[in-house]
Amino acid sequence: MEPYGILFIIITNHYIFRTTHILSKDNPYDALVAKKLSDKTIERWESFYDSIVQSRSPENLKVAYLSGPNPENDLRVFCNAGVLPENIWAFESDNKIYPTALKSALKSEFPFIKIINGGLDMFIEASPQRFDIIYLDFCGPLPSRKKKQKTILALTKILAKHALNSPGVLITNFALPTIEDETGRSLLSKLVSCYLYPKAFVENEDSESGFSEGAVAQGLDTDEWFKKVSNDLDYYYGQFVTRLLIDHASLISPYNRFPKKKSFLYTKFFNAYERSLLSLSTRKNSYFHFDEEDKGGGGNVIVDSDLHPILWTLAALDKELNGGDCNYPQFIFEDEDFAKFAELFLSQLDVNSTKKELIDSFFTISFLLAEGNGQEEFWSKELKELYEKHSFRDFYQFCDLLLFHQIFEALFRQVAVPYHVNISETKRWSYKAKDTPMYMDMMILDECRYLYDWMPTTDMFLSGISDIERQLSYRFALDGVAKHIRWYNPEYFFGTAVVDQFTKGFEAKTLKPRETIKN
Repeated sequence: MEPYGILFIIITNHYIFRTTHILSKDNPYDALVAKKLSDKTIERWESFYDSIVQSRSPENLKVAYLSGPNPENDLRVFCNAGVLPENIWAFESDNKIYPTALKSALKSEFPFIKIINGGLDMFIEASPQRFDIIYLDFCGPLPSRKKKQKTILALTKILAKHALNSPGVLITNFALPTIEDETGRSLLSKLVSCYLYPKAFVENEDSESGFSEGAVAQGLDTDEWFKKVSNDLDYYYGQFVTRLLIDHASLISPYNRFPKKKSFLYTKFFNAYERSLLSLSTRKNSYFHFDEEDKGGGGNVIVDSDLHPILWTLAALDKELNGGDCNYPQFIFEDEDFAKFAELFLSQLDVNSTKKELIDSFFTISFLLAEGNGQEEFWSKELKELYEKHSFRDFYQFCDLLLFHQIFEALFRQVAVPYHVNISETKRWSYKAKDTPMYMDMMILDECRYLYDWMPTTDMFLSGISDIERQLSYRFALDGVAKHIRWYNPEYFFGTAVVDQFTKGFEAKTLKPRETIKN
């Protein structure tokens, strides 16, 4: 087993050096600016990077997984890879299965394993422990209609508590109902179609790049897209699982758990006065819908669904927010079972299992992090000053311009501490357990502190960024991080490229196709 840590990080410690080197090759103007970044500063960043990203051996890793009646099966795989049984925790919430699991472990060659009678999500709420590898073999669908099998909620709490170290390995395993469960497949077909419809790009095995433009760019309406998904649910369900995991770790979870209004951290960025909050709530309807009196007004989520895909999906799935708008699918009104299923899905994405809180928090942060729609009215005094003093003309244009929203997003994420998904190292498999289709995803989650901790904070940003070497090193590191989200998350770091995405060694990253394991 190779050293854990550096192998899985989103960018290497030599990324800034390689960026400087490639920029010095062709364009003389790029080369002139890139040369302002000295070897001394590059070496300083590399030393800082190494202080954060450290290699670890298998025996240093801490593992958590769902037990089942025979915990020794997965345990042997971990131990054969070099993980110590003392560093492994297994969780079994079913009181009928737990005694069997306990006996099996004690009789095995690994009696040092720790088995907890309870869910992993419940455990981390009570015990602030972090793991290097978390393996969630749910065996049920995403989401599950069973009251005791809240597959998404367990994942939500793990992400909210940051129970995974950085870098950490998250492995999930979800099922797809068989054709005998016609109701289950029908509900999932509608959910999957609603989730993938606004995505700017979807996977396409027939494409040379491995992906193609999404349903909107293809000119498909929601009914046509639903039929396409229903006819090939096995394929699109696999995409849905992956995209939801990426979105949840990078966007949904950090937006959902960011300190609420009136908190110290919230007011560092946003205006929390009651008048401002009331004004913000009135913006929501116009953001999701066209103005009733002026059809040309509002409707940002509808007009630019590819830039607001999660917001579009929230509106499509929420009966109150949808409001019968013809721009959203009407499954929610025609099928009461699906309305309940959609509510189950949305509520489990919220750490407190409240659909309204999920929608409010995601809309609020998404709206306030953008610009061009009067957002500055809701910003803090410090942020307004930073905005007023910013000019893209003060920054050299490489591949893209340095716009204010890119700075704001980075400052926000500096304190919100999201996970970033390493697209290059993500691996996925599909197989059948008897007759049930299964979908396993293995993702590397990285907090990217080598980017965020290198940056100055909000009040110190202008002074810090005026140092050209600090500015360039920050922009070059951001280029590497953003290359992993280019095709998957336009909601943040949009237009931050320093090196063209088709330059060899600096390509925008794409997911490897899901592999099929034959029985």
